Amino acid sequence: MQPAPKAPLVIAKGQAGTSKTFYSLAVGLEKLLNNPTGEYRRILVCRPNSQFDDDIGFLPGSEQDKISPLMRPIRDNLEQLIDSNEEKRYENEAELQGKIDEIYGRGLIQAEALNFIRGRSIVNTYLIIDEAQNTTPDQIKGIITRAGKNTKLILLGDPNQIDRPFLDERTNGLSYASEHMKGSPLCWQVTMSAKECERSALAMEAIKRL
Repeated sequence: MQPAPKAPLVIAKGQAGTSKTFYSLAVGLEKLLNNPTGEYRRILVCRPNSQFDDDIGFLPGSEQDKISPLMRPIRDNLEQLIDSNEEKRYENEAELQGKIDEIYGRGLIQAEALNFIRGRSIVNTYLIIDEAQNTTPDQIKGIITRAGKNTKLILLGDPNQIDRPFLDERTNGLSYASEHMKGSPLCWQVTMSAKECERSALAMEAIKRL
């Protein structure tokens, strides 16, 4: 919740199900919807994926059509955030999806392929890089140096869950940024423990055993 000038970079690491994405979206939506001070223009979410790193591809459809499968976890978290009544959340699926579509339609949340960040200066934006452990050190440097005035950058990921070849828990972009930004007054770091898993009892058991 700290303002961008005070904490422009937040690095949150943790295993699956520890609510990293959930918390990040919750704070962003709180700033935009419940406490609209004009601090941010929008929430921008990027999720690196090897098939999109160099080229978004030649499949039919717009950029949004192509990256929508990558952004499904974002919609899953929005379902939990928009309707906090667990007992009635899925009684009216059309209404729930309509609320999420409205947020996207108003431009409050936008999603982009990671490669389109290069060369830009992003200002007044709450920028979330989800699954940042799948970036390279060069990519993460490129992302952080794109943050312009009053932009807050959130790097999320689990260094133990690498989906790209040639990266490991130490050489990935998330770990690289975490190590090299230690001691910076502009970078705040949070590590979630396995016992903070909120997804399910099964998810927590898998974290411990697998």
